[in-house]
Amino acid sequence: MVKYWHFCLLSATSCLLLSTDNLDATVLSSIPSESSKHHSHIHTLSHLDLSRFSPYLFLKQSDKQSYLTASVCFITDAGNCGADKFGNTETPDGGGGGGTPDDHGTPEDLCKQAGYTNTPCPEGSSPSSYCPYDSSYHSDCECSSEYNQVCDTALGEKGVGTSCGGKYKECCNLCSDYKYTSIPSGYVSNGECQSCDGKKYKIKCDPQKFVSGSSCGSQGGSGSTCSDDSGTYYTECKCPNNYEWSSSQKKCVCATSFKYSCSGTGYSGGDGNSCDNKYSKCKCANGFTWNASQGACVCSSSYKYSCSGTGYAGGEGTACNGKYSQCKCASGYVWNASQGACVCNGLDWCSLNQNCTSLGYAKQSCSGSAIKCPFDTSYVYCFNE
Repeated sequence: MVKYWHFCLLSATSCLLLSTDNLDATVLSSIPSESSKHHSHIHTLSHLDLSRFSPYLFLKQSDKQSYLTASVCFITDAGNCGADKFGNTETPDGGGGGGTPDDHGTPEDLCKQAGYTNTPCPEGSSPSSYCPYDSSYHSDCECSSEYNQVCDTALGEKGVGTSCGGKYKECCNLCSDYKYTSIPSGYVSNGECQSCDGKKYKIKCDPQKFVSGSSCGSQGGSGSTCSDDSGTYYTECKCPNNYEWSSSQKKCVCATSFKYSCSGTGYSGGDGNSCDNKYSKCKCANGFTWNASQGACVCSSSYKYSCSGTGYAGGEGTACNGKYSQCKCASGYVWNASQGACVCNGLDWCSLNQNCTSLGYAKQSCSGSAIKCPFDTSYVYCFNE
């Protein structure tokens, strides 16, 4: 009995018959055929070394010997199928790429046959894909999106750093824009490129040291100047009245003397010009006076009496922080300005010690006989001897 195998290559354009015996008409007639799909003839090959085919053909290693073979050509293969071909460019010796990559050896071989390489990608690029049989092999390298500048050498441009695919991260026109070999005092770098005629910097005024003249407004700038492609810069701006220049804030701010809000008890508003609703001095309400050292409206010095206690009937006039410049006195007492107190009027028995004084007694020592005041024995009257 004739033994044979019938299978199609992966390209689906040819079928292969393997047999341990001659392929006679009976065997060949058993191949399914439709007039719309196949030619009426079959080509045969002999002594094919099957060791070149993949183990996916289910052949044992011991079966590596010569067999009689035949190819069935499809209509779509017209002009490309012959006695030694298996459709299109497929050949029984493994040429033409008709099989899967797995049909041709080790993972490294399979990757190489599929066009992959293990050569590292140049700087700035990375593999677009990797070989499915060995990830150390990869396809073509693709540049990072950062490499998007095409430098026009006709305009004197030059790429900065390494290139990828003929593109750079940055282009610079060294011979026109980059005029300085070092950065002068008061300036900072506005970009740095590779050497071109010994020039590598373009510069701009240091924003930490200078302020644009346009930002100074109608007042203008003052101090040292600096100029670059953007215009003229100054160390500071001239400030309007009540303002002064702040080096830390790089702008005109209220003068330090404008620091009082002039509101609250004892205040009646600001005195003079204001800046941001603050004044350098305040107006004070009645009973208060401006104290420059304290920066506040304080009670006038005359407001010093609490007007309370024996002989007092309250304050006279307005108060300042609970104190008065004069007091009202109770019945039998009068206000003594020199003492700053309500004292006995001398007509009434106001208090014991004042009564003793009114009667001629005093706090004294007598060399002779003496009489003590009945209201306060510390007061005495001395008799002359």
